[in-house]
Order: sequence, then structure tokens, then C-alpha cells
Amino acid sequence: MDATCASRTSPLFTSDYEAFLLELLAYDTVSPMETGQPSLIGEAQQRYASFAFARTGAHIVIHEPPNPALLEGEEVPLSVKERASRMGDAFWSSQPNLVLRIGPERPPEQTLVFNFHMDTVDGSFPVTYDGETFVGRGAVDMKGPGVALLAGIEAALRDKPYLLDTYTIIIQCVSGEEGGAMGVYGTKVLVDKGWYGRLNVFAEPSDGVYFDKSTTSMTARIVVEGKDATDDAPHSGHNATLLLGFIAQQLFANLSVPITEAGGKMCLAGLHTGKMHNKVYGSGQLLLNFAYLSMEAGRQFRLWIEDAFANAVGRFSDTFSAIDGSSLTAKDAERICRLEWVKQGLPVLNNRDELMERFLEALGLERSTDDHLHETFTCDAMWAQREESYTIVYGPGSLEKNLAHADGEWITRAQLEEYASSIRHLLHSYVPIVQDQSVKETIA
Repeated sequence: MDATCASRTSPLFTSDYEAFLLELLAYDTVSPMETGQPSLIGEAQQRYASFAFARTGAHIVIHEPPNPALLEGEEVPLSVKERASRMGDAFWSSQPNLVLRIGPERPPEQTLVFNFHMDTVDGSFPVTYDGETFVGRGAVDMKGPGVALLAGIEAALRDKPYLLDTYTIIIQCVSGEEGGAMGVYGTKVLVDKGWYGRLNVFAEPSDGVYFDKSTTSMTARIVVEGKDATDDAPHSGHNATLLLGFIAQQLFANLSVPITEAGGKMCLAGLHTGKMHNKVYGSGQLLLNFAYLSMEAGRQFRLWIEDAFANAVGRFSDTFSAIDGSSLTAKDAERICRLEWVKQGLPVLNNRDELMERFLEALGLERSTDDHLHETFTCDAMWAQREESYTIVYGPGSLEKNLAHADGEWITRAQLEEYASSIRHLLHSYVPIVQDQSVKETIA
């Protein structure tokens, strides 16, 4: 039996990979965007690089924090600027980006890129593995898929080491994907430096299909800055809880349906004023997130949101001006309440490629259609769109079903095995794509 046939019957996600994933899950790689604290992302990336070198010969070409000067860009969310300002150098030093190269340096048309992120959302719970299911923060988003990716690459190169005579494989392990950072100091930085390929595969949970279109999100923050009061004289202060609660209901009632009908999504997120029972809180904030499928839709949503906010504040004043305990808040609502954009105006992933789509279809991969658009989600793949380059989102598991961002996040060994097998199959079959590109260049 030859090596290829043998590998088809042997597991790719072996016990070594199981142990390595458990090791990675134990690292605290929560994004500083979520906690305001330094992270062990860099240490976890170094461990990943060492394992990748031992298994695939991958060499580190970049492992460094981003340049803080990037904060000057208009695309950088306000939340990133605020967090970086509060944390100083620790914000950047604990969030490096890692680029591994397998094969010689080649131009993008002869390069295949895989991207996954090491940072996770906040929240910890025990890391467990019962022989079938991994549980831990990052299991499905995205440490598990990042490890399965290596298993697939190792198998492909073991079967056909001559693949590297034709094209080069790049693995990007980035920071800044979670916490609303939108990849501006992770994926965007790397792509702007030229680290992209003819095909760019972003390993995000895509539930059995691949996406070449995805949403991008915009975040509104509604802020109330008023005067506190004691519970013995609630009428003497501003009630931010009442005002923000009313605005939250008004915005959701008036915006959720039209935004959904326009192909977007609305998330009524955190509302915070205070925790004590014997105080009227005069200040607080409400966060709302809106996902859109096109820049045009994003601009339209912004107009809707700003109009709905103004109308909600006006309606609050009309409703509560004559009620004891809320009249001061109603009188001053327009003065003490404002809407500010934490992020808006970012691009969306929206690219097509007839040759690549035929190639992926021949591999048995299903492209998402309009019927799947409600399943799209926001990730930093949007930054990897370039001419003569195709960017897709494709990974094991489901954000929803596998409890990504929730307690008990999980993924099965079978899901990781299936993903590793699909990566091996893709690498085995990719040579004709590179050769087709070479033919085009020769004709040109």
C-alpha cells in the first residue's frame, strides 16, 4: 500500500494533535480588547510555531506586534484606540501576529494562505476531553481548527512532498480578531504588507459550506452623562437606566425588522448604569451592533439608526415629562444623551472567482448561496480581498451549534478530522490552479 492510500485509512488528527490542542486550550489567550489585561497570545503562538515546524517544516517569517502608528487610520474602531490608550505598550506587546511559511518565498499567485486567530473572547471554564469532544475557550473559535489545519497540511506533504515544488503555503496566526478589533491590527496589517495568496482560506466555523461573502459590523454606543441622585430623592437627578432602557426598546422595535429585511442583523447588546439598589444612576451606556452585507447597506443603516435614536429621545421626553421622578431626565434628555460610533464604514467580504469556485466545487465543497446569507457572520477576511485573489471563509463546526463565545464551547474530534481531511484534499488538488495562473501569465 502506498503512502497516499495508507493515509486515507489512518486518522490525521492523531493523539499528538489531541494533546497539542489540549495544551493550546490551556493558554489564556483572551483578547485584551475584552479584559483590558495583557494576554498569553504570543506564548501560545510560539508554541504553535514550534509544533508546526516539527510537523511541517514551517518557518517563522514574522512574529511581532503591530506598529502602534496604525491607530491613525480612520478604519480603526474607537474601542481599539480607547483600549490601547489605557493599556499603553502592554496592549501591543501581548498581541503579536505570526506568519509561518512552508516552502520558498513566492509571489501571491503561487501562494496558498490559511488564516486563523489565536485570541479568544472572555470567559473561562474547565478544559476537558472525553476522547471525542473537546471543551474549552477556543475549541471551535479558533484553536481547534488551527490545529486541524496543521494535521491536514502534514498529511498532504507526507503524501506528496513535491507539492512545494509548485506553490508555497502560508499560515497566518493573528491577533485582533475578537473584541471588536475587526482585524485592523492583525489580518489587515499582514495583508497590507503583501501576505496574501491566490487563494486565502479563513478558518472560521462555517457549518459545512464556504462563504465568499460575509457581513461586517458597525457598533453604536449611546451614552448618557447626567447627575446621580439618592433613592430618597430620585427626582433630583437624571435616571440613565430609565432613559437607556426606553431607547433600547424603541430602537429594537423600530429597526430590527427593516434591518433584517435588508439582509442585515441587529444585536441589542450591553446596557450598563450601575449595580446598587439605593441610588439613581445619572450616567451609563448602551451598546448596539449592526451587521451589513454591503457598504451601501451600511450607509443606509447608519441613517436609519441616527434618525431612530433622535426620535426615541424625543418620544422619551414627551412620555416622561409629566411623571414625578422622571421629569428632569425628560427635560434634559437631548442634552445629556448622545450617540457615538465605535466602528462604522468598514468594508465587507464580497468576492467571486469562477475558476476557484469550479475548483472548490470539484473538491466537494459547497459555496454559500443567497439561501445561506442569514448564516453569514463578521470576521476579518474582508481585509484579504485583492485583484487576482480569492478569499473564502471555511472551517469546521458552527458558531451557534458549537457554542462559540458561550460557556461550554466545544468541538468534536470527528469534526477536526473531517476538516484536516478536506485541507489535505485541497492541497493535493491545488497544483492545476497554480499552473493555470502560469499559463495566463505566459499568454499575457
